[in-house]
Amino acid sequence: MTLSLPFRRLFVLISVVAACALGTPAHAAARAVSLDRLLATPPSAWDNPSFGLYRWDRFPSIFIVDTADFQFQDRMFSRLAFFLEKRGFRGRLLGNSELEAMHGWNAHDYGPQGLASFFNAAQRAGFALNPEEMTLLSLLLDGGILTTNRDLFAPGTGGILSISRSSSPIERRFLLTHESFHGIFFASPEYRAFCFRLWDSLGPRDRAFFTRFLDELGYDGESRYLAVNEFQAYLMQQPVRLAPAYFERVVRRFGGEGSGVSEASIPAAAHALDAFLGSRFAIRAGETLADGGVTVSRR
Repeated sequence: MTLSLPFRRLFVLISVVAACALGTPAHAAARAVSLDRLLATPPSAWDNPSFGLYRWDRFPSIFIVDTADFQFQDRMFSRLAFFLEKRGFRGRLLGNSELEAMHGWNAHDYGPQGLASFFNAAQRAGFALNPEEMTLLSLLLDGGILTTNRDLFAPGTGGILSISRSSSPIERRFLLTHESFHGIFFASPEYRAFCFRLWDSLGPRDRAFFTRFLDELGYDGESRYLAVNEFQAYLMQQPVRLAPAYFERVVRRFGGEGSGVSEASIPAAAHALDAFLGSRFAIRAGETLADGGVTVSRR
């Protein structure tokens, strides 16, 4: 592979940052663990004081970054969150001064396509990334989530998730349960295709309801990929029997608008997703951790 001079310089920087921050490649340093084991691992066992790096044992192409605090997590992921997901900001590379007063999410999930678009945009613009973002890029390349194609980053396989020690223990369980379904979405092309078919089978009113739901939370609901990914994760973050009550609260937040959607479409979609995951992976809604999940707001 022949790299242009700026791209070669970028790779030199990646190598230096990776050597300082990690010491070993991501795929070697990341521990393959259950989600319960991840939550039980103390920061004292991490190879780096700022974050722990793991692979999900059920889906080894899914890497998980557990950060020491929101500050480190923001420096590593917030620019990505605004570039890929935030309403009014998607597609923009925000400077550190703009990000300083803003918080991305309390938990994060990104797949190869979005990650490649972000780092390619930064490369093309000559945009200066934080050391934490360069460390992330090294993790993604070493883990095969990103690859290179001439002077561009290209999607690999899997994805990356993140939670933080700034969240309380109960919030960490809730957030990791939600994020784990994003992980399955990234790791399984079969599940991903099923989610898109299910989304497309919904009526216009149903999709409008979910789009508004995402907009209320700060997402750019006009992104079809983002809408489908969040649609499945919000339905699967709790056992199927609890999903209607969760979205009934959403309907009340909307002043009653969309109540018909909550009563019919949501349970049917949740049951369909749950049945698919149960038959393919022996995973049920809200139960990627040993004692199951409970409905909470994700971020």
